[in-house]
Amino acid sequence: MQNIDPRYASLYQATVKDAAAGGAAIMGKLILTLRRDLLARESASRDFREREVHSESIKQLFHHEQTLREGYGPALLEQFTRPVEAVKAAMPSIAEVQFDQLELMDEVQVQESVNMARAQQMAMLAAEASLAELNTLICATLGLPTVRPERNPLRPEAYIAALRNTVERTPAPAGMRLDWLTVMGVALGAELKELYSSLSSQLKNQGVVAAGYAVTPAPSTSGAQGAGKGRDATPPASLNETSRYGAPGSAERDALIAQEIRRPKPATDPALLTLDRLRKLLAGELDQLGTPHRVAAFAQQFARQFESPGGYEAPVAESHSDFAATVPAAFEALTEMKQVDRVVQRLEQRRGGVPPSAGVHGLQAVREDIRRSASGVAQALSLEVVNLMVDNIARDPRLLEPVQSLVRELEPALMRLALVDARLFTDKHHAARLLVQELTHRSLAYANAQSPGFLAFLDEVKEAIAPLAHAQPEGPELFARALQELQAIWQEEAVKQSQARSQAVKALEKAEQRNLLAEKIAREIDSHPDAAKVPDVVLTFLCGPWAQVVAQARLSGGSGSAAADKYQALISALLWSTHPDLAHKNIAKLTKLVPLLLSTLRDGLETIQYPATKASAFLEALMGLHQAAFRAVQKPTPVVAVKVEAEAAKSVASAPVRNRPVEDGNPWVAPSEAHDSNFIDIAEETPAAAVATTILSPVIPPAVAGAGAGSLPLGSWVELHTGGDWVRTQLTWASPHGTLFLFTSAAGATQSMTRRTHDKLVAAGQLRVISAQPVVDGALDAVAQQAMKNSLDSTL
Repeated sequence: MQNIDPRYASLYQATVKDAAAGGAAIMGKLILTLRRDLLARESASRDFREREVHSESIKQLFHHEQTLREGYGPALLEQFTRPVEAVKAAMPSIAEVQFDQLELMDEVQVQESVNMARAQQMAMLAAEASLAELNTLICATLGLPTVRPERNPLRPEAYIAALRNTVERTPAPAGMRLDWLTVMGVALGAELKELYSSLSSQLKNQGVVAAGYAVTPAPSTSGAQGAGKGRDATPPASLNETSRYGAPGSAERDALIAQEIRRPKPATDPALLTLDRLRKLLAGELDQLGTPHRVAAFAQQFARQFESPGGYEAPVAESHSDFAATVPAAFEALTEMKQVDRVVQRLEQRRGGVPPSAGVHGLQAVREDIRRSASGVAQALSLEVVNLMVDNIARDPRLLEPVQSLVRELEPALMRLALVDARLFTDKHHAARLLVQELTHRSLAYANAQSPGFLAFLDEVKEAIAPLAHAQPEGPELFARALQELQAIWQEEAVKQSQARSQAVKALEKAEQRNLLAEKIAREIDSHPDAAKVPDVVLTFLCGPWAQVVAQARLSGGSGSAAADKYQALISALLWSTHPDLAHKNIAKLTKLVPLLLSTLRDGLETIQYPATKASAFLEALMGLHQAAFRAVQKPTPVVAVKVEAEAAKSVASAPVRNRPVEDGNPWVAPSEAHDSNFIDIAEETPAAAVATTILSPVIPPAVAGAGAGSLPLGSWVELHTGGDWVRTQLTWASPHGTLFLFTSAAGATQSMTRRTHDKLVAAGQLRVISAQPVVDGALDAVAQQAMKNSLDSTL
């Protein structure tokens, strides 16, 4: 939900509704553009079947025109009111393409992704200047001090997602819908430019003062992942196309963009790794017949029939047709081999622009020899994927330079493997992929080359992968052997560290189990008939530390044990003794009860090692409530005061249940448990006078857990600022409910914390994520993203 500036609330809502209502008019213009395009293609086509396809598309468009017009407005409103994350998920950007998803996509889905990305890019180019101005005004209506483009619900992604949803709901054939989306998506940019300019004028006429762009430093050129993704925005850089198309908003720019849209598509560079080729490579659709086999079969048949020692041999009848079919296949294969040569040449030229350093001359020569051995387009592109993956890993700034060099040394072995085993890319559990993943991910444990244990780690890896340097792998076996050797060494180290970690996990599991039971008990206390009428300090105590006491007693001796029954009985007694309408009516009972209450309270709090200072604070507050009840009986109450108290009690009885003070993600951890797990606790910044919030928070959880360390997968590496130093550590355990976390360093040292502590450390800049995703996965995702960019470049 957007936090709208109260001054502009009605204006913001009206702007969004008007923009959605204008969807029908925009769709009408897009349909007109599409119809003209189809008619032009129909008249220019010389092929009868192609003309029939365009003619049928025109008929279908006419038939569904009304549905498209009526559906675009509601689809826009749906997008405008969706959370930012939902819109991004529906329309992923180029930077969000994932490698492992490609194998699950078909050709139409890949082409649709490329077309939608192209439409989004062209819309951004066409509407860039007007969108930048609208962003400043929309963000002002939202009360934002600086521009946050993603908070503008009218951004191009929303319009393109709505367009896709509207067109896909029509029953036209899939290929026809894809063609419509391609033309409409590109034409949408001009309409958005006009719309954004009009909306900006309206907002300025209503007195909206534009928000400013935050000044942020230029992103580093070191290749750091995620550079430039700060919260505050800088004025858009037009996807680095300003110099190519001219200044934003200029007539020259608009003309060039329009010319690019109408320009016929050039022949695709055979060396270019596009998204569709990458998908086909992963799906095994390239070189299905196998170029070498087709050429060999042709050569063998030719030699047998035309070059045999006995002269010409007439082929047998059944083989005559086979040979006839082999001839065109062989010529096709020879043509493909020429294409492979061009691919390899282009790949070498592409890398030839950057001279290698002295240390990699030998590796580069080996790479070039392997590339020349590629005997099919699939093999050539497989090598390209390996090269891109290794480049991405070796340039990852999170990896230390010696580790980057190790990955470079593995590249020839990976290239040779890719020639014979395509599962390297499609199987996440392939031994070669796991080897690179494990050594890079484990290396993140060391912040620098001087970190304790790093040199030993480096020597272990070098020794294990040494046999791969000149190997000619025929499968994953050699890589599996190296991986097993390293895992055996790492397992020995893990066993040595397991005792301390096991002790920490055991303590945290105990705390988690107690907190889960205490959560149930707290709910029962909160639903007690007298709970709504006792002071907050009492209910907070009962739902907090005392629920922990009862849970501890049940876990230690069983739910029917004497201790559990005694501590459970105290709940009703304490509620009665602090009830404003009950205790002062039976002072004799209260007098006998108070000593028992105090004794039981002290005994119970000791079982969970509750801090003495907090226990004394509550007992002092409790004594004050009891003394007030005693004084109320000793002093005669005036008739007027009785009537006032009666009315107040009546009002309390009829009032809705109060909101209980709740601190989610902050379970109670006993001192001994904190010691065993090296628990990190951040003192609350709450005034000491607010006893109700300094004792212990109730453990009633919220309906929806907030984001925190629970969003990090196990194995994620982070840096934690503790004791004045930054410590590199790994998330090795998380409680089932995501409220307790254990981090372990490479040396085996542990730190544990609650989710609330984690969130506070992140907010204070004292905990930062190094890697939440395996380095290899990120490198392969970058390959897919490059393929997407290549696809867009080949169509622009």
